[in-house]
Amino acid sequence: MENYWLSDIDYQKSVIKNIKEAKSTPDPEDDELEDNSEDTSPKSNLEERQQMMYENYESVVEMHGMFDQSSKASGSHYAPGELNPFKQEGLICGNCVFFQGGGGCEIVSGRIDPNGICKLWIIPQKLVKLKR
Repeated sequence: MENYWLSDIDYQKSVIKNIKEAKSTPDPEDDELEDNSEDTSPKSNLEERQQMMYENYESVVEMHGMFDQSSKASGSHYAPGELNPFKQEGLICGNCVFFQGGGGCEIVSGRIDPNGICKLWIIPQKLVKLKR
């Protein structure tokens, strides 16, 4: 019997290794084309840990399909805006890198309220409002 847990760990290690190699390997085309434009992708404002989480969630969805909105073990534990206790802190789907506007999400299926929240959020620090 194959141990799927270990194969998943090996897969995750390979994803992390590829991310590290991509960061450390200079792109030869960078010397040829100087791009002065600012990176405006959702990932551009993420911390390194968040970037790794983003890549891992994308890989999980690629392998297993989108998360549903349920509170089951593989669900996203999604809560619509009226049930989100963290709105004041900016922890809302509308600030998450996966939110697609118009009620969509890259990794959670179904209609998404911009003021909702789930356990999979990745929100850039500059959009999080800390209580003082």
